[in-house]
Amino acid sequence: MKFTTPVSISESPFKIGHDSPVMLMGSCFAESIGNRLKAYKFNTLKNPFGIIYNPISLGKALSKITKGECYTVNDLYESTGKWLSFDHHGSFSDRDQSVVLEKINASITEAHHHLKDCHTLFLTFGSAWVYEYPDAGIVANCHKLPAKTFAKRLLTVNEIMTYYEELIGDLTHFNPKLNIIFTVSPVRHTRDGLHENNLSKSTLLLAVNTLVEQHPHCTYFPAYELVMDELRDYRFFKEDLVHPTDMAIQYIWEKLGACFFDDDTHTLNKAIEKIRNAASHRPFHPGSEAHQKFVAGMLYAIEQIQHDFPYLDFEEEKITLS
Repeated sequence: MKFTTPVSISESPFKIGHDSPVMLMGSCFAESIGNRLKAYKFNTLKNPFGIIYNPISLGKALSKITKGECYTVNDLYESTGKWLSFDHHGSFSDRDQSVVLEKINASITEAHHHLKDCHTLFLTFGSAWVYEYPDAGIVANCHKLPAKTFAKRLLTVNEIMTYYEELIGDLTHFNPKLNIIFTVSPVRHTRDGLHENNLSKSTLLLAVNTLVEQHPHCTYFPAYELVMDELRDYRFFKEDLVHPTDMAIQYIWEKLGACFFDDDTHTLNKAIEKIRNAASHRPFHPGSEAHQKFVAGMLYAIEQIQHDFPYLDFEEEKITLS
């Protein structure tokens, strides 16, 4: 008997390795996968503008990054004593304008250099519903301003297509070796309504499918289908019934690895995982001879890995073990 509908995922013609820079941008799902990549020592930069749900705001952020275009005071807005950017997450906001601009522009500079060397860019679309603010247009974040301040509408497939046709060309010119992996977030935006959420996800899926068909260096990873069709059970969602559980994210991570990692990368991941598990272990008798021998063995294992892969950073694990 079969109790699930398997999602067919072809092995990718290009691979992701620990020595190839990766950038992830988009929804909180991009954040989750980015955290996994970072934990396994991949050269990862995630969400330099913070979490972004809609594809137009995501595209605007990418455009700023490729151009290395800095923000000025004229790009900021004041609300309840804080300065903010409608293009950024609330973590960039501050009561001091100069602090906001310093954080924003430092992040853009870092992202510009990282993207220039990137082999892989993950773009995760979360919602096709957008909010427009007078003078600012489509915003990435409403910053808890009153809903009546914004005009809400659903993007069309053609809008997304038109915007990304030009953007993909700019990205290819900026970094000819860049591969783009599109995903649609399995996180359900139930506040919009279930029917509205389905309209949104359908719009995103149609747009992404067309983009991938037209651009050979773009591919689609079916994270959405893995959760909604293969797992398809509320036990794989958190208590809010919206966000996938850690178990679901781990399942997607394993599927992603099967698609984009080669045998050498899998082997290195296993060695890194062993060290991470050892570093997170809390000994009952830290001063015992047995534990000291265990620590020495782990530090030696780190030394051996860094001999073969000197670009991997284990400073945090070394400090924890010591």
